[in-house]
Amino acid sequence: MKNYPWLKIDTASIMFSSLSSPEWGRTFHMSAYFDKEINPDILRKACEDLRPYYPSMFSYLKRGFFWNYLALTDKMPEICSEDEKCLCPIVMKKDRTPDFRLTYSENRVTMDCSHSLGDGMGAGRFAEALIARYNELMKGADGKYVSAQNPSENTVNAFAEHYKPDGETAPEVTTKAFHFDEKYENQNLKLIFVELPVDEIKKKAKEKGLSVTEYYVSVLILSVIKTADKPINQPVVIGVPVNLRGFFTTKSVRNFTIQSHVSFSPGGRSDYSLDEIFDAVRGQLKQQLTADNVQKTVNKYGSLVNNPVLRIVPNVIKLPVLKKKQRGTHECMTSIFTNVGVCTLPEELSKSVTAVELVNGDASRYGLGVTTSAISYNGRLSVCFSHTNNNTAWCESCVEILKDLGFSVNTYTRERKGFPAQTPPKKEKEALCADRLKAYFNI
Repeated sequence: MKNYPWLKIDTASIMFSSLSSPEWGRTFHMSAYFDKEINPDILRKACEDLRPYYPSMFSYLKRGFFWNYLALTDKMPEICSEDEKCLCPIVMKKDRTPDFRLTYSENRVTMDCSHSLGDGMGAGRFAEALIARYNELMKGADGKYVSAQNPSENTVNAFAEHYKPDGETAPEVTTKAFHFDEKYENQNLKLIFVELPVDEIKKKAKEKGLSVTEYYVSVLILSVIKTADKPINQPVVIGVPVNLRGFFTTKSVRNFTIQSHVSFSPGGRSDYSLDEIFDAVRGQLKQQLTADNVQKTVNKYGSLVNNPVLRIVPNVIKLPVLKKKQRGTHECMTSIFTNVGVCTLPEELSKSVTAVELVNGDASRYGLGVTTSAISYNGRLSVCFSHTNNNTAWCESCVEILKDLGFSVNTYTRERKGFPAQTPPKKEKEALCADRLKAYFNI
């Protein structure tokens, strides 16, 4: 790709990338466990086969004069053992490799992906395709790989496509939420996984007239109240990212989610029952997620990046403003719960792929010491607490509540001890050309 093809950054990526630094970047991780040890050579071949169909995934973030942008690359991502770089941030690369990484350990393969490339649902589609292609190659598939995926559809900036400049915008959320006192270990990331049967939680949620997300968020809220050091007078707010592909027609794998909120105000009480929280939570998401309200939120996102004054402000001045706005947004949330739903792999993979996991990476730079994420596969719901906070009482309380409710719960942990020592990649000089200048100045 010697002519430096590039993509204008999507609306959500503008905000995610504003907080990026050489030490930190918004990253999520999707893992699959196979029934055999991972073959890195076949993994590389599977990745190469997918490149023509998912061009936006093979890009890296660049700083422009007015806005950041994505530069497409003909290089392959890092493919290395998990001990080297798994769960490490992916930010401002200098070697022109894509902003995602593949790592492996025994029978587990993990995709670490910068949120600048896509959201959990979009980039998750790429991960699912990669898992499926890897399995085909492991079983001896030959011949040229052909996919029904349309690369031009996959790269669409859906926020820009569905933004209505003259439409009404949603109001800003300004109420400050309760936050735990954060006591961070420098660059450590702990993962607590909770597994439970999908059918069990669906049944119990239905009995209470709740969705699975509402049910689980209620458990999270009760856990917060139970483990707080003192009575809570601020609202406990769980941010719930919403996949907009169910509201608008798009096949983009780039970012296309908005943030909804589930809120409960304890008012200083600490003796609430779970049923009381169920009653308060029930219907909150449904009320927020009408077609009209969703469009207003898309318009709100679009009005920021299309503001005529903000557009002509240089990036060096604009980024501190966006950082402040993004941190302010997260002051209105206690934590985030990302539920991407069911991992849809071909049926023939059910025996080869034994489990999948989703990790919503380190969000401490947002002011959120703990985030939670969930994905369903083969009848099991895998939930992960990802945290840099020393205090794990909230996570442990959540597990105890689930057990008290009668769920068959399985828990296990992993931890990243700081960032492994790495040799900085050699910066590659990029030739000056008209396309690169256009991208730099957002023309």
